[in-house]
Amino acid sequence: MEAPLRTDEEIKSIHVNGKKISVRIADTAEERERGLTGITKIEGYDGMLFIFGNDDDVSFWNKETPLDLDLVWIKDKRVLGVDFLPSEPRNGLKIVPSPGAVDMVLELPRGRADELSIMSGALVSLPLELELK
Repeated sequence: MEAPLRTDEEIKSIHVNGKKISVRIADTAEERERGLTGITKIEGYDGMLFIFGNDDDVSFWNKETPLDLDLVWIKDKRVLGVDFLPSEPRNGLKIVPSPGAVDMVLELPRGRADELSIMSGALVSLPLELELK
């Protein structure tokens, strides 16, 4: 069963490599833990931005995640790298560690990072209300 978009979750626009991306925000422990679990199709937004309170090494896993995802690792408003996280039902449980300490991670449907030419070194800009978090 697909997890519904909560009515209090707003969609925000960020820019990566100068391209506008609409994201749901995961900035609490509960939202980061839930992530895109159970989501079978992303509609009305491009992905999810995980915002951490400080720089840390993090890992993402695909438990109960039916979508193949791109993980965009971000630190200090720059992309550190992009990794692939396969869906769990077809590929079994996988854990992907960050390439170092990060303060944000952007999850996008698989292939979307390539479509948007997101690669290491790309600049990330946030709306002011997210800058203050």
